[in-house]
Amino acid sequence: MDRKSSIVEAAKKLISHFGYKKTTMEDIAREIGIAKATLYHYFPSKEDILREIINREGEILRNKLQEVVEKNIPPDRKIREYTYTRFHYLRELALYYKTLSEEYYSQIPFIEQERQKFDLFELNMLERILMEGLERGVFDVPDTRLYAFVLLQAVKALELPLATGKALKMDDKELELDDVLDLLLKILIKGIGKK
Repeated sequence: MDRKSSIVEAAKKLISHFGYKKTTMEDIAREIGIAKATLYHYFPSKEDILREIINREGEILRNKLQEVVEKNIPPDRKIREYTYTRFHYLRELALYYKTLSEEYYSQIPFIEQERQKFDLFELNMLERILMEGLERGVFDVPDTRLYAFVLLQAVKALELPLATGKALKMDDKELELDDVLDLLLKILIKGIGKK
């Protein structure tokens, strides 16, 4: 692993554990055993490190979602895999997820830009799936862009409750994430499925 990647990994670990605000450049330098001046050679500020983390994690997630969209599988199954991939990976990418969902991070200008870019990316991916479903006669959607937008909003609304596990508790029982996603998708897909 190169020095820059080591710094990014150390910062991810510290920020995930202590939070962005409490993690200092000195903490990051100490974590990987380098001088603070060396750290500043690679990253002029803590914000630059966070930007690098967000860019790297976002690119990984985009690639995973793109892979799903390009698979040669039926569109209804594509939506299912897209949703599973999205939620499972967001749970793994705790820091990326936090920056997309927590209000604190909205004070950092590039975070809001990343949120908007990611929303547009997802809107385009979902629209591609819906257009494919429409062309194949699987879905009945009069406006693929509008339906993709509403689908994205529904998925985003469930991000925090599902990622934190709050939406997985019902009547003192713990529900499995995949079971909840199956139910959600059954409702959504049956709603757009061709009659």
